[in-house]
Amino acid sequence: MTFFLRNRLCFFLALALTAQMNAQEKAVLTFVASAGDFDRFDSPVSASLEDVPIAGPDMGFRMAEQTPGGEVPVDFQFDGNRIWWQLSGETPAGADRIYRLYRTDGAPKAPAGNLTVSREDGAILFQKGKKNILRYQYKEEMPPAGKSPLYRRGGFIHPLWSPGGEVLTRIQPPDHTHHYGIWNPWTHTTFEGRHLDFWNLNEGQATVRVVGLPVFQQGAVFGEMSARHEHVDLTAPAPEGYKAALEEGWKIRVWNAGSEKGPWVVDFTSTLDCATDSALTIDAYRYQGFGYRGTEKWDDQTARLLTSEGKDKSDGNGTRARWIDVRGDSGPGKSGILFMTNPQNHNFPEQLRIWPTGTNKGQENVFINFNPAQEQDWVLHPGKTYTLNYRMLVYDGTPSPELMDKYWQDYAHPIEARVALNQSGGPKRVLVYTRNGKGYIHENRAASVEAIKKLGAENGFIVDATEDPAFITEENLKKYQAVICSNTNNETFDTEAGKLAFQRYIQAGGGFVGIHSASGSERQWPWFWSLLGGKFRRHPPLQSFDVKVIDPTHPSTLHLGKIWKWEDECYYLEQFNPGNHVLLAADLTTVEDDKKAEYPGVIFGNYIPLAWCRDNGPGRAWYTALGHKPEYYADPNYLKHLLGGILWVLDGTDRLDYSRATAVLMND
Repeated sequence: MTFFLRNRLCFFLALALTAQMNAQEKAVLTFVASAGDFDRFDSPVSASLEDVPIAGPDMGFRMAEQTPGGEVPVDFQFDGNRIWWQLSGETPAGADRIYRLYRTDGAPKAPAGNLTVSREDGAILFQKGKKNILRYQYKEEMPPAGKSPLYRRGGFIHPLWSPGGEVLTRIQPPDHTHHYGIWNPWTHTTFEGRHLDFWNLNEGQATVRVVGLPVFQQGAVFGEMSARHEHVDLTAPAPEGYKAALEEGWKIRVWNAGSEKGPWVVDFTSTLDCATDSALTIDAYRYQGFGYRGTEKWDDQTARLLTSEGKDKSDGNGTRARWIDVRGDSGPGKSGILFMTNPQNHNFPEQLRIWPTGTNKGQENVFINFNPAQEQDWVLHPGKTYTLNYRMLVYDGTPSPELMDKYWQDYAHPIEARVALNQSGGPKRVLVYTRNGKGYIHENRAASVEAIKKLGAENGFIVDATEDPAFITEENLKKYQAVICSNTNNETFDTEAGKLAFQRYIQAGGGFVGIHSASGSERQWPWFWSLLGGKFRRHPPLQSFDVKVIDPTHPSTLHLGKIWKWEDECYYLEQFNPGNHVLLAADLTTVEDDKKAEYPGVIFGNYIPLAWCRDNGPGRAWYTALGHKPEYYADPNYLKHLLGGILWVLDGTDRLDYSRATAVLMND
């Protein structure tokens, strides 16, 4: 199902306003996953938890996507200091998807998942439901009768099944007994002056052995196994008669993507390290590295190969490609594997070894190999790790070249979700300050205080309120992570000492939230204008107008569509801080104002900023010009906007550090 169209649909962020948050759970993280420049298909996505104190297994948490229709449960998986999930279905380029992670205090909960990884008879088996995906064999496979025992080896993938159950790999074919399904040996190497061939095992120069037992894990998002391969020099003049020349780590990760009808998504990683203090050179040669031998059912008539550059079996050998698609006749009709190479690989895009048309008399002749050392040597130096990554999309059907290229773009440019809001810390405290000097006093102050207190009670922050300027002292302000100037106006602080205490609090890293007429506060104090982000100039009569969402990924705008139709005073500010990150802007073409030509005129074009944030100082600052009427403080959309701003400011506020604060009052 496609949840997002290119023109950005409205996202609902369930911020516990309209759906009261269950007392037994708490939202801890809000993530934004952006598709970027590429279409996405069941794409894996992760976010770093390095600075987030929620360590623990996949128990006591739940995750949900915020969609126009409400929350949709999402399977997730912790892996070290990262959290993984998948963008289900199709996500068009340019789309953003919003997710929330909740901590649950009731019975432990683990995400469901039908992907299993198990050990069986010298192998690791990956399955989805009752369907086999692939088998990694670590036990040595003995050669067929009459063949040299040198052909025995483990450490390969076979079988690899299509979603429809077709076996797509082959091992030990009569024409090349050393072929093992999907494997990764090197053909021509030089080690300590000796020539070693890890591919053609019958040469007796070298072999590859699996060391120890592979380890594996499974979860709701992926199953994974890791194995250690030792590339052994059988000609070494060592007392044992052999010597490890190269250590290789294999990691196979199978994603729990799509349905049981597939496609399967399999990631393969090979890490290479010199086993001794001696370098190992992979000498240039036409075939070596990540290889695939196809099923015996496929030949020149029943199989088709196509590269990202439009080459096939007849002309693709020796060419470079980002991907190669191998497909052929099968029980389900057509089945295949899209092999993709990674831009970080050595000598990317690697050259291909493809058995050309007519090889093996045109029979049983599907073989491909990504070779990073086909035309030039590759020297592996001791003390350095080298990594090769590939992805396999295993399918039934006939995907188009255009779709396959989209799959490669998705793989080559992975999504990293960002934490838009972190509520994982302990309870924080805010001060709502509503002092007005001489002049117009808004009637909305009491409603705003009541609303913010309710938001705090529902979302885990403590709210104190005052309109007494005598309360603004350094000692008092140290209790708070943020000060909210809610509809303050004119002379908000009545003494220089109060101003200095507030200024030092902000310089020490305190957070700041300004609401509506707060931009009319301290009109003779340029430092305050800079903090708030601008200074009030005037507004036309209260009316309905269009508010354009400039940044739909900020916590205060996540719930809004592209346009928010709203009734309010459309504030015109001046003295804007150039560091403002604009979130909302008024569409001036929808504002009726006889004096519009005087100001703002054409300074801002058709849009003037209404809400913004700033994260380039000791503490965070957020301001919204909206919020004139008392009843707005009961409006769900406005409250989500306000709550998102408050939580974002609190997320960026930790400890106050008064060593950063000045001892004198600043004018600018």
